[in-house]
Amino acid sequence: MICPKCGKSLPENLNMKITFCPICGDRLFEAGKKYLIEIQCAGQRTGEGTMKMFVDDRQLYELTPGENICILLDAGFHTMKFRHKIRDKVIDVLINSSYVVKAYFNSLSGLIETNIMKVDDSEEGANLDALGSKQLAVPVMETEDGTRAFDVILGEDDPDYEIKVTTGLREGTLRLYSERCEFSIEGVFKKEIINYKEVVEVKKKMGSIDIVCDGNVHKVYSIPKDTYNEVLAYLTNRIREVKGR
Repeated sequence: MICPKCGKSLPENLNMKITFCPICGDRLFEAGKKYLIEIQCAGQRTGEGTMKMFVDDRQLYELTPGENICILLDAGFHTMKFRHKIRDKVIDVLINSSYVVKAYFNSLSGLIETNIMKVDDSEEGANLDALGSKQLAVPVMETEDGTRAFDVILGEDDPDYEIKVTTGLREGTLRLYSERCEFSIEGVFKKEIINYKEVVEVKKKMGSIDIVCDGNVHKVYSIPKDTYNEVLAYLTNRIREVKGR
């Protein structure tokens, strides 16, 4: 980040609540102003899926390749986190004018790349009456709880239960979360994920739990006796809550 007054790079460990440049002493931004930020999602190839964008761990937006969205941000420091599949790219931006932020998943390098361009003569702030054809995007999700509220979406929340189970001839670990369950085998990267909203019912089956999913797909796990009833009750209650029944 560059100081708009002296043009020198701000320290990497700069306190994001600071309002004055630690080098020249001038004000970095004028509090109270709002600026228009245009996010351009550029995809190199079709079928790359949705890119998620988190703003200050408070708002979540989703973009598809070729899509542009506009958002309003208060003057000051902001953090934007872009997520595509398992890749992250976090950028800290000093907002003291309007910007165009171009983000795309580089299919060759497998990384998310961003390019930030300042809009000329935009320091006075956004004129909402002059937006024209540009419409402000509505967040997919908003939270006041910070990053942990988004962990369910990202699959980074902590499990409520973690149990050693068997399914068929395979042994592994079944992890129960508030919105999903995951079965994984040690040394195997791919996980078997069941989202509760896709579950039709959970049935007892001779010491095992039969999770019936849409399309008559059955996932059967043999659960240890000491946790069997507790796990069955947890799954039944969580699925009912998620599906609103």
